[in-house]
Amino acid sequence: MFTFIYFGFTLLLSLPLLSSAAPLRHRRSKMLNRRTTYTLSDTYEGVSFFDTWDFFTDTDPTQGSVAYQSRENATAMGLAKVENGVAIIAVDSTSTLPSGTNRASVRISTQKTYNGGLFIYDVPFMPVGCGTWPAIWSTSTGTWPDDGEIDMIEGVHESIDNQITMHTNAGCTLATGQAITGTVSGTTCESSDSNNNGCATMDTTPSGWGTAFNAAGGGVFAKLWDDTGVKIWHFSRGNIPADITSKNPDPSTWGNPVSFLPSGDSCNVAEHFKDHSLIINITLCGQWAGATFSCGGTCQSAVMDPSNFVDAQWKVNSILVYQPS
Repeated sequence: MFTFIYFGFTLLLSLPLLSSAAPLRHRRSKMLNRRTTYTLSDTYEGVSFFDTWDFFTDTDPTQGSVAYQSRENATAMGLAKVENGVAIIAVDSTSTLPSGTNRASVRISTQKTYNGGLFIYDVPFMPVGCGTWPAIWSTSTGTWPDDGEIDMIEGVHESIDNQITMHTNAGCTLATGQAITGTVSGTTCESSDSNNNGCATMDTTPSGWGTAFNAAGGGVFAKLWDDTGVKIWHFSRGNIPADITSKNPDPSTWGNPVSFLPSGDSCNVAEHFKDHSLIINITLCGQWAGATFSCGGTCQSAVMDPSNFVDAQWKVNSILVYQPS
């Protein structure tokens, strides 16, 4: 809003000032309301889905009871494959294991890294089952959590809510009062090995997680990471915006996001989130799922039984990455 003060000038003298200001106000209004357009930059889908991902084979950093497999091994075991155009990332569900043995699983990360963009994930099925801890997230290969971590889809066991969490080093908190559909459950994003709760938002919408999500045919998750912060939406299968389907996404029309970490005095997003690879994994037990296991017996005993992991698999139709035009 512009305010003009006149100090005894006549109307004749003030007219040029008013006439010159009007176009400026009009141009500024247009800039504020301008729709950002996006161009598709990267596509992960179909038979070539796994070609530009690295397979993680080290010990699980979250102390899960999994043995992450190389691409060669995962392919041979049927844990990383493409069927009818759908990429599948799975846990071994055929081997009965001796006590204390880790179960074969998969963790993959994109070879390309990102410092922003619009990321749209079409996911028809997510892992479920006692002992499971699946996640779709992003972080860097640098020292954690200096470059931040964005957990877009994450939960354990038979959860009914998706937990969206941001992890950073010191100096970042989640400013509350944003127009979101989720429920904030933590505002301190600073994380460490001794306290990695992060700042979390719960998506409590029906069919937002687990068996209900799968029964509804899954849906689409979208992450917008730009100079305003990090926003995340979830759309059920029957409510995917037409502009997403037509590959002409317009986040300004999607309504309130589930989660929003605004960039500002509370957290400079550009300083706390850098050089992220996209990551998909399924771990078992570990720091979260192991500590909250309540399916009967112990989490480690659940790992021994392959029948617990028949539905422990991600199915991904596509991941599309857009950048501002």
